[in-house]
Amino acid sequence: MKTISYLILLLTFFSACNNSNTKKTQPGFKVNEIYSAASEKADQTIDVTGMVNHVCSHSGRRCFLIDQTGEYSIRVEASGDIESFGKELIGKNIQVTGILKENRLMASEIDELENKYLAEHPEDANNNGEHCSAEMANINQMREWMKQHGKDYYAIYYIEGLKYEILQ
Repeated sequence: MKTISYLILLLTFFSACNNSNTKKTQPGFKVNEIYSAASEKADQTIDVTGMVNHVCSHSGRRCFLIDQTGEYSIRVEASGDIESFGKELIGKNIQVTGILKENRLMASEIDELENKYLAEHPEDANNNGEHCSAEMANINQMREWMKQHGKDYYAIYYIEGLKYEILQ
């Protein structure tokens, strides 16, 4: 009887251990979902899933993940267990665990960017910066975001990547 009780105890123990290892964790964010929760999740560890569409060629210490539409992207900086990102990741879906970081670009810094741009491109100064310029479009987009959100800064989010895995 003691042997049977001992075996049941052992089976229960191993079953409990096995269940804890296979416990499913809550799925992370997709790239397009991060921005709606970013201000609340800043400086927290999160999981994010997306497709690698660019790896910086010089050091591989940075990559960019995009969503399925290509409309949303987020930068991932290598840190933690990640030494670098290899070019072979381009086009693959990965899940990154990392700390969501926020970098604030203040309104005065945006003004400086605009002034510098207009000084280098005087043809746009006469058109109120409405020339076909990606730089001016970005500046205007930042200002519009600040206006819509009632902020005196533009938030730029990125992930300090701690580890990643390639998804199938």
